[in-house]
Amino acid sequence: MKNIISLIVLGILITSISELRAQFDGGSISGNVSIEAQSYSPDSLRGAPEVNEKLLSNAYLNLIYRNQNVEIGFRYENYQNPILGFDARLKGQGVPYRYITYRDDMFEVTGGDFYEQFGSGLILRAYQEPALGIDNAIDGFRFKVRPVEGIEFTGLIGKNRVFWSKGEGIVRGGDLNISLNDLLEDYMPKDYRFTLGGSLVSKYQPDRDVFLKMPENVLSYATRFGVIADNFAVDAEYVYKYNDPNATNKFRYNDGQGLVFKSSYFGDGYGIALNAHWIDNMDMRSDRNARAQELFLNFIPPLTKQHAYSLAALYPFATQFNNETGIQAEVTYQIPRDSWLGGHYGTILTINYSDVWSIDTTVIDEFTYKSNFLGVGQRRYFRDFNIDLSRKWSSKFKTDLTYLNIIYDRDVMENEGAPLYGKVFQNVLILDFQYMFENDHSVRTEFQHSWSVQDSAMLSPDNMNGNWAHLLVEYTIAPHWYVTVYDQYNYGNDDIDRQLHYINGSVAFLTGTTRIQLGYGSQRGGIICVGGICRAVPAANGVFMSVTSSF
Repeated sequence: MKNIISLIVLGILITSISELRAQFDGGSISGNVSIEAQSYSPDSLRGAPEVNEKLLSNAYLNLIYRNQNVEIGFRYENYQNPILGFDARLKGQGVPYRYITYRDDMFEVTGGDFYEQFGSGLILRAYQEPALGIDNAIDGFRFKVRPVEGIEFTGLIGKNRVFWSKGEGIVRGGDLNISLNDLLEDYMPKDYRFTLGGSLVSKYQPDRDVFLKMPENVLSYATRFGVIADNFAVDAEYVYKYNDPNATNKFRYNDGQGLVFKSSYFGDGYGIALNAHWIDNMDMRSDRNARAQELFLNFIPPLTKQHAYSLAALYPFATQFNNETGIQAEVTYQIPRDSWLGGHYGTILTINYSDVWSIDTTVIDEFTYKSNFLGVGQRRYFRDFNIDLSRKWSSKFKTDLTYLNIIYDRDVMENEGAPLYGKVFQNVLILDFQYMFENDHSVRTEFQHSWSVQDSAMLSPDNMNGNWAHLLVEYTIAPHWYVTVYDQYNYGNDDIDRQLHYINGSVAFLTGTTRIQLGYGSQRGGIICVGGICRAVPAANGVFMSVTSSF
């Protein structure tokens, strides 16, 4: 309790600080802060473990100072100890991120830590995702040059962050962006914008393997093209990586390659999007022995829809960097107003379909295989068909009706492909009602139901299988207060003793750029994903507190 009180006091202090916008004669200061804390009580049936500390927390503070062309920033982080589900190696406190940047119209240079992305991220993406505990910032030197309008070149060198240290591999990269319309303004059509790009990335890591001959320098390159018009957009990127045997590809010596294609077309009241990619041996890391979420160099944009509703995200898809191909299509249609289906206030219909498979490969020996470019394999990893109907019935009342049909290969997602769970076949129905009262009060209610079956017998007790019901009520007193209560009930679990309720309630207060939330309840174990990257979340019981603010 003493720790909880201390964190609440700290949150109040930060809230008061966030109301200040410090302006000085020599520049300005801005930043943001986040504190999350969770208490724990053991529960053997729900799988909530015993935690010695009783209270775990994640916190960080970003501060940025700007003065004319100069920017200086740092981030202080505190994990005492990290919340369950985050890697225990995050334990500690310090300043792992700091930088200084100088920029003008033509030139920009950064020394220290920085984030960067080349193209869509296929060849390089250094980024932070606090919800997943991912931070692969590059510590080194980066410069950007814009010699003429329409051309930008980026060069960098450094090492990736891994928890409180740096990876062994040295990362070197260059990226060229060309806007043809800006570069050749007099010769290009006004109704279309064309872009070209190319990237080179290499890593160096000494060979210390006593059994295998490892390449110390690994080179990869990418090319991309895009066009945007008034009613459509298309872009594509191809990437190639020379052989890079590592822990995640089981030390295979194959080269890697990938192709990503994205397109959209939109008109009066409708929009169509079609995306596809083919990925072979493209798990790129600055250390060949890294696993899990450590030391990623690149990122594969996910094809599947990122669902926000709880039961729709019960079986989320994690991108398979070494072997994956698939498509995603989405159609959005605004039904004409004042028609029988459209109503007076408008109705929007959205249909989304994604299908992800293995690629076509043939094993040659222990260290190599043959793959057919753009070939589709025999194993379906994931399929998601969903349809959403959103209708505003009046100025105060709105509903959303969503249906999902999902096929999820749990062995691929959770057991590295080895047979254990089999496939999950899931159907989800969601009803979301929102009503606004006259006095700026509103209520939102979610009714969710998931039907699921699995095509293999369980080999160990499991809290996930079977049918789920979910009820949520959220009451809002605008613009400051949000009260939420929900219950998830695994009533269809094959194990009767595990047909459990997961009840949770929280109160949130919002003022300006500050949000404070306090909650209590039980959380089911499972997987959380952001952008196709996932981490396991263990079950938990207890108090949860969150404070976020920017200033």
